[in-house]
Amino acid sequence: MVSRSDQRYNLTYSTNNFSEVIALFNKKNFGKRIASLRKENGYTQEQLAEILHVTGQAVSKWEKGNALPDTSFLPLLAGVLKTSIDRLLTGEEIAGKTSPYDQEYIKEEYYWGLKHSMLAEMTVNLCDKLKYGSRLLDIGSGEGRDSIYFAKCGFVVDALEISLPGIEKIKQYSNSESLPIHALHTNMIDYEMDHYYDVIYSMGALQFLPIGKRQQHFESYKKHTSIGGLNAHLVFVEKPFIPTAPD
Repeated sequence: MVSRSDQRYNLTYSTNNFSEVIALFNKKNFGKRIASLRKENGYTQEQLAEILHVTGQAVSKWEKGNALPDTSFLPLLAGVLKTSIDRLLTGEEIAGKTSPYDQEYIKEEYYWGLKHSMLAEMTVNLCDKLKYGSRLLDIGSGEGRDSIYFAKCGFVVDALEISLPGIEKIKQYSNSESLPIHALHTNMIDYEMDHYYDVIYSMGALQFLPIGKRQQHFESYKKHTSIGGLNAHLVFVEKPFIPTAPD
């Protein structure tokens, strides 16, 4: 970390020195967030560099996704850009993420049970031409019943879920079945996809998307679906503890 105010440093580090943090985000998306937040605050690259006591070249490399700042530098960078480290790294606020299902998922029994849904089975049947190891994103994966089923069928699964108790259930279930599931504790509304998927799937999650953001999400899902891939979504839900969707 730089402590002197009378000297400029080029603070760039290799991914080997940043391995624990780089797993949290895509470098190019991280760079885009820095650029966007810099512009929101009215700074040029040189002005931001001056405030941070780094070179303009360092800021340029960060924004292009060609280099990363040292982890110890993140609090200062977030402070200058008037944001949180969570938002800087992931594009969203991680702290305090909750789900209306938290109180159900925290119980020992599985709220949705362990048997996969009919939609999951239909999706697998439609994907009979996809090769073993095809990549699948399960949005709003709950306690993991469909994610586990997809993994059993040979998919490489990313399970996205906002509920921390749900994430713990997914890990518990996948460990018991000796199946590798990549569980992502994040909010589907703000999640920035940085991979292509053969299948993008959701079982009763789309109603949580604000109406104004739905078209943007659908376009993003299509953009991140491989040629010949599939999007499968089911919208539902009437629960006493969840507000009815406006539409």
